[in-house]
Amino acid sequence: MVITPKTRITGNRAAMTDTAFREVKDRLRVELVDLQQRCRAAAAFPIIIVVSGVQGAGGVDTLNLLNTWMDPRWIHTHAVDAPSDEERERPLFWRYWRSLPAAGNIGLYLDGWYGDAVAAHCRGHTTAAAFAQHLKRIAAFERTLADNGALIVKLWLNLDKNGQRRKVDEHRVDPVFGFRASDTAWPQSAPYDTFTAVAAKSRRATSTTQSPWHVIDGTDDNYRRASVLTILRDAIKAHRKSWRKKSKAAAKDIKHARKHDKKKGLLKTNRSGALAKLDLSKTMGPADYARAFRTCQTQLYELQKAARAVGLSSVIAFEGADAAGKGGAIRRLTYSLSARNYRVVPIAAPNDDERAHHYLWRFWRHVGRAGHMILFDRTWYGRVLVERVEHLITKEAWERSYSEINDFEAQLSEHGAVVLKFWLQIDPHEQLRRFKEREETPYKKWKITADDWRNRAKWDYYEAAVNDMVAATSTKHAPWHLIPANDKRYARIMIMNCVIEALERALHEQKAVAKTRASRRPKE
Repeated sequence: MVITPKTRITGNRAAMTDTAFREVKDRLRVELVDLQQRCRAAAAFPIIIVVSGVQGAGGVDTLNLLNTWMDPRWIHTHAVDAPSDEERERPLFWRYWRSLPAAGNIGLYLDGWYGDAVAAHCRGHTTAAAFAQHLKRIAAFERTLADNGALIVKLWLNLDKNGQRRKVDEHRVDPVFGFRASDTAWPQSAPYDTFTAVAAKSRRATSTTQSPWHVIDGTDDNYRRASVLTILRDAIKAHRKSWRKKSKAAAKDIKHARKHDKKKGLLKTNRSGALAKLDLSKTMGPADYARAFRTCQTQLYELQKAARAVGLSSVIAFEGADAAGKGGAIRRLTYSLSARNYRVVPIAAPNDDERAHHYLWRFWRHVGRAGHMILFDRTWYGRVLVERVEHLITKEAWERSYSEINDFEAQLSEHGAVVLKFWLQIDPHEQLRRFKEREETPYKKWKITADDWRNRAKWDYYEAAVNDMVAATSTKHAPWHLIPANDKRYARIMIMNCVIEALERALHEQKAVAKTRASRRPKE
């Protein structure tokens, strides 16, 4: 509760006179506009504001107030409705990830990512265990954003049962105000007692030091508005101060790490990790390759059709040493597929818009619809490879990214997608041969850059990073497939066989689940 000198307390309710509100509103508005412009100019972090509460407490009016009192050009308002067909075909949090504001912008969310969880549980569509799991997913989502620097302000606008009845009567009398601000477009999902009990559970489970819930009495409009504006002002001020302090510390850590590498020189890797176990001598002759390729093509074509028919989507990630043959492997794989059913997403250094968002944002945006296959030529693992080795982020940041990546892939898998990850490995001698071949071949010259040679000089650092990556992110639902790629033909057939096996297994599991469900249906 925010208390001002002119606030009066009546029972459990707070109120503010019109005179008192006029005294503070202009000052608050000037401060908020100034803070908004400072945040926009610095483009350091996004501001995410979740507004929720009981019907009639002023959620819609609060969103309108913030859009009116600050510059709406850098505010994006989202009132989440029932998911569309496009949204239902992707993991639940896909629609929230793609709507996130860029650094320097404000995202306003009416009910945010809480509406789905609370409404489903109120209506008895989820068990207590499923509800608790959903809340854990929300908490993890907010932690991921906050760890990356986002300011999250969560406002719960409260009314007691009698206060809600009074508000409904007031809005019914005033047709203009009632239409704009009575929240009737976003009704509660259950009677008052049920709704408030479930909502309280959601707040307790997700109120953290990084993103706490602020409960505001919505009985008096002046008090609610002043409270919202004061909380937001104070939160932005504190976050800007904290951000500057953390940024200075991070810059210092990165500078020290780069200086340490330069002084230490090449890292002598203890070659006992996953990559050391690969037999890079494996080869396949042209005749065997031709036969295997034709067989794989036929199988992939049929499996792709079957996957499309049942809505089975796939996410296939390709990583590997420079010149290991990722592009060639992707092209051979897609030879067998219908262009309607797959998309290749090449990943390069992030552009300005991508840098202004969380690093996973650009990958969430590319998650495909049911029945489609998305192939990533380089992936979210750049976070724990390039960004780690080149010291673009702190050690704390890339170590934290392992769990964030695992959670991302788990959401894809839980939604039913096949998640495949390939690392193509070659030895330094084969890489040098391919680099020189590219330099001497006119149509391949574009493939070799100064960055490739620079990365080659850090071979041991990258090998250590890959071994750590595989150990930390090879999971049951998204295991790493390490491909010996000194021989391109052998590597391509191995990849195609892995895809075939994964699709066959997933389709078989879908059929088994469908058969079990059918057997449980009551007979007519």
